[in-house]
Amino acid sequence: MTPREPRIRQRTPARRISTPSRLGPVRDTGLTVGGGRRRSRKRNLGPVFAIITLLAIAVVLLASAAGTRAARMKEPNQGDLVASASAETSTPAEPLRDPTPIFATYRSLNLRLPVDPGDVTALAFHQASGKETLAMDSLAPDADMAQAAKVKAVPASESVSGTASAATSTQTIWQGSVLRLWRSNRTGKPDTAADVGANPGSTVYAPVTGTVLQVRAYNLYNKYPDYEIHIKPDGWPEVDVVLIHVDDVSVTVGDRVTAGASRIACVRKMSDKIDIQLGGYTKNGGDHVHLQLNRVAVPGKLEQLSGS
Repeated sequence: MTPREPRIRQRTPARRISTPSRLGPVRDTGLTVGGGRRRSRKRNLGPVFAIITLLAIAVVLLASAAGTRAARMKEPNQGDLVASASAETSTPAEPLRDPTPIFATYRSLNLRLPVDPGDVTALAFHQASGKETLAMDSLAPDADMAQAAKVKAVPASESVSGTASAATSTQTIWQGSVLRLWRSNRTGKPDTAADVGANPGSTVYAPVTGTVLQVRAYNLYNKYPDYEIHIKPDGWPEVDVVLIHVDDVSVTVGDRVTAGASRIACVRKMSDKIDIQLGGYTKNGGDHVHLQLNRVAVPGKLEQLSGS
């Protein structure tokens, strides 16, 4: 009998069962091997852009302010014009000072000095240029023309000062005296324009309460830069109050102004450019602000001045 060969048991290799990790895919934790946190390569640029934007806005605002100041300080260009105002948009603010005294009237319309009484070097009435001028009535007595020419001065104003109470100064009449000048090259009444003498740079106030209708740059006698300011008095739509020989204009179309209290400009120096008739009666060459009243023949159409 042949002996049996011993059986060799074959082992089946163990099956590896892989189960999905419950922890999910491995992600970068942002930590280094030593435990420190890595810096993100992407920075938050939001604050940087915000700062750049604010700086850009500041530069634009500064440039705009500088441009506005430069525009005011430069000489006016002929034809610079702001369109006429059509309506009164607000009431004048309460004046911060007592008004200047009244020196003339047109019917029941009071006209206040366009400069402080202490700044007046002389005040003269003469014929205005233009065809639609209106005559004013002076409330001050006539000056001694010969004496004024001799001493280059007129009697000083004795009106109350700007520091007096409003109750005593609101209706004050100017206590000075007026010159009567004649222009041989003009027709019309001799009291249709008033030259209120003052040194260059003196503050010019609105002579009436109302609305600024127009501010226009022009060349006097087609040669010398100057400004016209047109004001419509409240309750007088047919009257245009015009001032020239001014500089550093501080009002624009639509602004509301208070008689004798609202600053609108300053006196422009003209004595170094033209021979001023008022200069024969003052020591400063006759620099002044020119004021006249024009009739508005056609609503919305304002007459432009051709001379002082």
